[in-house]
This record gives sequence, C-alpha cells and structure tokens, in this order.
Amino acid sequence: MIIAIATFRCQEDKKQDLLDWLAGEDGLVKTRAYEGCQLVETLSSPDSSTVMLYEKWDSVEHHQAYVGWRLANGLAEMLEEMLESPLEVGYFDFTDI
Repeated sequence: MIIAIATFRCQEDKKQDLLDWLAGEDGLVKTRAYEGCQLVETLSSPDSSTVMLYEKWDSVEHHQAYVGWRLANGLAEMLEEMLESPLEVGYFDFTDI
C-alpha cells in the first residue's frame, strides 16, 4: 500500500469550483471506483485556497495509471484553468515510529 498526497493550490476564486467538481459524479466517485484505490479523503484549508487529497492506493503504479487516465480525459485542461501552480503529488509509506 502507498499513500499519495495531491496538493491543489487553487486560484483564489476557483477553490469552490474544484470542490464542486470533486463532489460531483465525475469527481471522487470515479476515483474511489478506480482499480487499486482504497481511500480518498478531501482536506480543505479554511485559511487558504489549498485543497489536498489524502489517498491510499494498492501501489504507486495503480495511482499513476489512475492519473494517466484522468489526464487522458481532460483533467490537465480543467486544472490549468483553476490552479495557480502545477498539481503536486507526493508518495509516502507508513513508518514504525
């Protein structure tokens, strides 16, 4: 299992547009149904225009296949209109600490 953290730094007036899309039928409903997805939770900062997704996937390869599928279906163009900087994705493992 791998944890993916996706950080969306939205333009000030576009944060709600992103949250609305994530809540819609083309958003996280499809993400949660994608092969290898175990969990997706949305984090929204009340003090900024940042939205983060906390995601658990079977593997990095599963997540990367999902991202590739999203990009092939117009995600890049949509995000280009909403974000002030490129989407950031980091991969993490749990530690024994």
